[in-house]
Amino acid sequence: MQGKGKNFPFPITNILILLVILIFGRRKQQESAQQETLASPSFEKSSFPVPDSLRKSVTEADMGRARDRLRIASLERDIIGDALTKIYDAEARAQINETEKNQLLQKYKVDLKRVDGEIDVHKRIVDLHELESAKEDLLKSFYEKLMEIDVRIGQLKPGLDSLGLGLEPRQVKPSTTSSTNKQEQPAPTTTPEPAAEKEKSQTRERPKTKAEERLDAVREEVLKAMERLEQIETEG
Repeated sequence: MQGKGKNFPFPITNILILLVILIFGRRKQQESAQQETLASPSFEKSSFPVPDSLRKSVTEADMGRARDRLRIASLERDIIGDALTKIYDAEARAQINETEKNQLLQKYKVDLKRVDGEIDVHKRIVDLHELESAKEDLLKSFYEKLMEIDVRIGQLKPGLDSLGLGLEPRQVKPSTTSSTNKQEQPAPTTTPEPAAEKEKSQTRERPKTKAEERLDAVREEVLKAMERLEQIETEG
């Protein structure tokens, strides 16, 4: 019996060492799996699936042509404005009479109306392309944030199923004897909790975890993005 008592602690020590090695190895495997998930190509800003209803109605080539034509039309309008100014100056210096002035003005007014129409059309094309690009960028940023949150949720869920999270605890029905005893006993008098103690209890709330802080930051970014989109639409 004494020989067995002396040799008994050694197998327990060996078992504890094996358990520590197994737990440490499992933790290393989980950490390496998380790093592989973060470094996988599927996680690296996957392409944003743009719906058909949100696809751009103005291509890059159309926008480039409209921008060039807008630049030329704006220059042409400045030239017409200078010509109209010179016509009025010539009348003031008595170089031309009123009839000649009206004839010259009529010609340039037609050109000015045509140029203003071109400027309006091409400016609308450029503005439409910029608004659609801003909207797509906002939706893409929001989609990438959601993907990051989904990946993080997938990393946190494994191993927590055994804890029964999200399940309501079963309510045990009280026995009849205990209910009768409770009825016989007088109800304890409850004293109202002072306001100072309530404030202290509120300040003792648990601090936010990193996941909750990250979620709050994503909410703020989404709200800012929505406000920016509404501002762009109202300005358009």
